[in-house]
Amino acid sequence: MKRINKKKLLLILICCCNLVFSQTNEKDQFYIDKIISFTDSNNDSLIYYANRLKDSKNLCNYYYAINIEAKAFYQKGNLKESEKKTLFVLKNLKTANTIDKTCFKNIKNNALNRLFWVYKNQNKFHEAFDVIMEKRKFINSFPTKDNYDKSNLISTDKNLAIIKKILGLHEESRTLLKEMLPKLPSIYKGLNVDENTLKLNIASTLNLIGESYLETYTNNNSHHLDSAKTYFRKAFEVSKTFKPAHKNSEALYQLRLSEILIAQKNYKEALKIIRKYNAFSKEFRIKQVTNNLKTICFYQLKNNDSTLYYGKQFLKEHSKKSIDKKSLISIYDILANQYYKNKQIDSAYKYSELTIKELNDLNKNKTEANKSHHLYDYNNALELNTLILNKEKGNKNILIIGILIITLISFFIVYILSKKNKNITNDLVDVKAEINKEPIQQKKEYNIDKNLEIELLKGINKLEKSTDFLSADFNINFLAKKLNTNTSYLSYLINKEYNQTFKQYTTTLRIEYLIKKLNEESKFRNYTIQSLAEEIGYTNASSFTRAFKKYKGVTPSEFIKSLKNN
Repeated sequence: MKRINKKKLLLILICCCNLVFSQTNEKDQFYIDKIISFTDSNNDSLIYYANRLKDSKNLCNYYYAINIEAKAFYQKGNLKESEKKTLFVLKNLKTANTIDKTCFKNIKNNALNRLFWVYKNQNKFHEAFDVIMEKRKFINSFPTKDNYDKSNLISTDKNLAIIKKILGLHEESRTLLKEMLPKLPSIYKGLNVDENTLKLNIASTLNLIGESYLETYTNNNSHHLDSAKTYFRKAFEVSKTFKPAHKNSEALYQLRLSEILIAQKNYKEALKIIRKYNAFSKEFRIKQVTNNLKTICFYQLKNNDSTLYYGKQFLKEHSKKSIDKKSLISIYDILANQYYKNKQIDSAYKYSELTIKELNDLNKNKTEANKSHHLYDYNNALELNTLILNKEKGNKNILIIGILIITLISFFIVYILSKKNKNITNDLVDVKAEINKEPIQQKKEYNIDKNLEIELLKGINKLEKSTDFLSADFNINFLAKKLNTNTSYLSYLINKEYNQTFKQYTTTLRIEYLIKKLNEESKFRNYTIQSLAEEIGYTNASSFTRAFKKYKGVTPSEFIKSLKNN
C-alpha cells in the first residue's frame, strides 16, 4: 500500500512540475509577445514588460529582458542607463554557460551593437571603435556562418565605416562601404526580409559614401564634389522605389545638393533650394537642417539680421540629447563672429566660450571630426574664437583693475571716517542699552525634545546612506517633510551637529559621493563635467565646478587627471 501511495505521490509531483513549467513558459511568451508589439511604439511599456520577464527562470529570457530595457532607455535618449544595462548583460554572459549557443549569440550580438551606438552618440568614438571590432571578432569566431551571421557582418562593417568616417579615415570608410554594396541583395534575399529593408540599406550606404566625399572636399580635389553628387543621386533613385514612398526623400536629396553648392561657395543658389522646402520642414523633420544651412548661407552673404535669427532658431530647437555636434559648433562660431563684427562684445564672448568648449569636448576624444568640414572651417573657428576671448579678457582686465582701484580708495575713505566716528558710535550704543535695558541678542536656540532630536539624527544618518540627496529637486523642505519636522528645527540641528548650513551639508554629501565613485569606478572618469554634475544633482556644470573646487581645492578635471596619473 505504501508503495502505491509513493508512486501516486511521485506522479502527482511530476504533473505539478510540468504544469508549473508550462504556466511559466506561457507567462514568458505572453511578456515576449507584448515586448514585440511595443518594440518601436512605446518605450514605457517595453520597460514594464521587460521587468516582468526578468522574473523568468529561463536565463535566455532574463538577459533578453535586460537587453530590451537597454533598448528602451536608448530610444528614450537615456544613454547612461542604456550603457549601464548593456554592460551588465555583456559582463554576465561570459559566465552564463547554461544558455544555448544560439540564444547567447543573438543576445551578445544585440548588446554589442547597442553599445556601439551608445558610445558613438556620446562622441566616445574610440570606445565605439573598440566595441565594433569586438563584435566583428565575435561573429567571426563561429566557423559556420548562416545568413544571419553574414547580415551581421555586413551591418558591423557598415558601423565600422561610419566610425572611420568620423575619425577622418575616409578612404578606408569608402572602401568598406563600396565592397559592401554588391553583397547586400544576396544576403537579404537569404534572410527573407522585405524588399524595402534591402532598399533602405542600399540607399543609406550610398548616402554615406556621398557624405564622405563631401567631407573630404578641398579646392585641390574638386572631383570629390562630383563623386558626392553621383552617390547622392544614386541613393535618391533607390529611394524613389520605396513602397510606400517616403515623403521626405526628395527634400533630403535636394538639401544634400544645397550642401554641395555651399561647398562651391554658391550660397544664393543653395538658399533657393533650402527655401523651396522650408514650408515642409516640420512635416519632413528637416527644420534643424534648414535652420543650420540658412545660418551658414546668410552669414557668408553678410546678412546680419537673418544670420542671427536663424542661428537663434537653431539653438532654440536644439535638444540637449542631440548628437549633431558639428552643426552646433558651426552655429556657436557664426554667432560669436557675427556679434563680434557688430561690436556686441558680451554676446561674442558668450558664444566664443561655447564654441571653444564644444571643440575641446571633441578633442578629448582624439577625433579629427572637428578638424575639417565642408560647411565650416573648424581650425579657423578655434583660432578666431580664441582671439575674441583673449581680446575680451583684456578689456575685462582693464575694467576690473579700474574697479579695484576705485574700491580701494573708497575703503580707505570709509576706514578714516569710521575711525573718527567709532567713539561716538560706541557711546550711542551704550546710551541706548542703558535706556532700553535690552540684553545683547544671541543666536536663536531651540529646545528640541531629546527623543525627537535622536529620531531626527537617525533620519539624517539614513539620508546619508541613501541617494535622495543626488536629486536636483532635493532641498531642506523635501527632507523636513520626509522626517516629519519643520525646516527651522532641521536647519538648527544640522548646524549644531555638523557645524554647517544645510547647503554646505548637502554639498559635502554630493561631492563625497562623487569622489568615492571616481575612485572606485573608472568609467566615471570618462564622463563630461556636465554629466558628472547631473549625476549628483547639479543642473549647471559651472556651479558644480565652483562647488567642487571650493570643497576639494582643485577642479573636477584636475582631480580626475590626478586619478588617471596614479
